[in-house]
Amino acid sequence: MSNLKAHSIARKSLIRTFLFTVVMLILGSRFDAYNQAQLALVLILFIGVLSVTILTGISGQLSLGQGALMAVGGYSTALMMINYKLSLWIAIPLSIISAGIAGLLLGVAAARLSGPYLAGTTLVIALAIPTLANRFMSVFKGDEGLPVDVGYPPAWFSNTFGEPSYEKWQIYVALPFAAIALFFASNILLSRSGRMWRAIRDNELAASLNGVNYSRQKIYVFIVSATFAGLSGALYGLRGLVGPSVYPVSLSLTLLTAAVLGGIRSISGAFIGTVIVVYLPDWIEKALGNFSLSEQVSNFLPALISSLLLILVVVINPAGVAGTRLHKHK
Repeated sequence: MSNLKAHSIARKSLIRTFLFTVVMLILGSRFDAYNQAQLALVLILFIGVLSVTILTGISGQLSLGQGALMAVGGYSTALMMINYKLSLWIAIPLSIISAGIAGLLLGVAAARLSGPYLAGTTLVIALAIPTLANRFMSVFKGDEGLPVDVGYPPAWFSNTFGEPSYEKWQIYVALPFAAIALFFASNILLSRSGRMWRAIRDNELAASLNGVNYSRQKIYVFIVSATFAGLSGALYGLRGLVGPSVYPVSLSLTLLTAAVLGGIRSISGAFIGTVIVVYLPDWIEKALGNFSLSEQVSNFLPALISSLLLILVVVINPAGVAGTRLHKHK
């Protein structure tokens, strides 16, 4: 029976992933260059928001350091591509391992912490990125950063599928990784591990009495979440530069905001929230296009409105946009 259930879960995840991939390819082919770049950003950040969904939404571990784990993936990829001339298809999987190791170290510490203590510890790690980048200037190049991008498609790809624009190539690079992340996240949420993590989130004592080693499971969930964040960070850095300015503390808050707006316990909510935070500045600009606002107000308006949306969601509907489907994952 358990094998049949596992096959059923894998089949559902595979169907969801296939439909997701087809829809993204269709949208990518119909969008203009600007919206193709935005769609690529959605795919990249979606992976990072999934890391928050797994860590905070499913297991209940609040982290404000996902941006730091993204930086681990980004710097690992950039250093391997620049110093060892590896292709991104090799460098990115290796960077996932680097992020997983960082997640292991963080998870060992997190196993003894919870609530605001855990959030504070992870926040300190995120704040340390600029210091480390400037302290080891010869390696990380400080605030100047490491220039790296997705480049252009190989000749065999162009000969087979035609020459894509740079923006469309960004989608083609990000989409396979986003699809893989979606497939694994779907399986994890419906698997035995997902059920144990939800049990820990709801009541650690009750989970322990039912034979769940919650300290060990906390470490596992941090490792899994870190691999998602590292993958997202690797792709995020390939947009042109890897440096402290690319992975600020606000990046961690952006991921958390997207997860909460969409529905922090839902995969579909993770995608909806990502779309909101990526396209919100454009929507605001279109809505206020007829008003003459100062540049200072225009620059801070998206952050202000997203903050107000976050407050409204928490007060009115804590389950987020996708909250109506929450009962399916409980």
